[in-house]
Amino acid sequence: MWLVGVGLVLAGLVVGTCGMHLIRTSELKSQSGHFTEGRICFAAGMFLNMILGPALDVSGYAFAPASVIAPFTGLNIIISAMIAPLTLGEELTNCRYIGILIVFVSATLSVFVKDAHTEQWTLERSQDALLRSRCLAYVLFFTLWLLANVRALARWPDGSVVRGFSLGAISGSLAGNMWCTRLGAVFAKECFTGSCAQTWSNWLPWAIAAGALFFAIASVPYMARGMRQYEALFMVTVFQGSSILLNSLSAVIVLGEMDGEPWWKLAGYFSCIAGMIVGLLVLTSGEKEPLKASHGNSQWSPLSSPRMSPVEDVEDTASPMSSDSEPPAIWQFVHSRAKTLVGYVVATGAELPHDHIDSMV
Repeated sequence: MWLVGVGLVLAGLVVGTCGMHLIRTSELKSQSGHFTEGRICFAAGMFLNMILGPALDVSGYAFAPASVIAPFTGLNIIISAMIAPLTLGEELTNCRYIGILIVFVSATLSVFVKDAHTEQWTLERSQDALLRSRCLAYVLFFTLWLLANVRALARWPDGSVVRGFSLGAISGSLAGNMWCTRLGAVFAKECFTGSCAQTWSNWLPWAIAAGALFFAIASVPYMARGMRQYEALFMVTVFQGSSILLNSLSAVIVLGEMDGEPWWKLAGYFSCIAGMIVGLLVLTSGEKEPLKASHGNSQWSPLSSPRMSPVEDVEDTASPMSSDSEPPAIWQFVHSRAKTLVGYVVATGAELPHDHIDSMV
């Protein structure tokens, strides 16, 4: 049955990749003055990333453990590397090629050191796992990592490599916390076996479902902002690499899916994780900084660069899809009107106001 889960998740990855490329296309269309086409691409991309893709992911995690699914998500990077030069005209530089290859190979090799057995999760087993000290340590580490990015790295000037990496890492780290999705999918599956009332009368499934919803939704504005300001070959790799890293780590630390495995399997698995980190560093090191500091100004002036194409010299009134404001804290987004975005664009066909997009991301 784990093959069914992997297949569903792979379908979700293809859908998600198409969604991210549509979001990138929407910005390029808006910059060239084709606002109607930009709105359609943006709405379609958000639909694929917020509704269809997550639905396939949840279905897949009901059939396979997170540590088995996580490495296969590296195919998303290869798909993007294949189609981005054709559809978006982006350049596959040497550093991008090497970084993408390292991340993909490391993610794929981790499959061979992980047994494909499916853990039998129950309410009692889930509660014991989530209350362990190592799980609490993971939550603390993840919170500090997230705050460092949101409050510091993501506030670098628009177009900088650091800012682009941070936006991708924030979105990927949030989306990579699939342990909530894994447990939530298992509990949802019990509704089809006749034990729905007994399972969902407990507070834990509801808390896990809320966590899965939060991670899925909160990652979208940072991903959308990054895809509008940076090329897909860079952003998709950072996003997916961060997602695989957090998915793999949470599967081992939170869900304990490799508990009891021999030391050489653990060493191999964490070596693959280290390889993915190296790949992301290689990718980032090869990106040229497209901006430089202006004399007497805290903002940076854009320079021409074939590797990155940040939003530059676009007036607010000219492009409703662009935004130069800083991304707010995640908690502000939870209270935003993200769930109405697609309906607003499709139903009204109106031009999205600049302030509305800023409030979303």
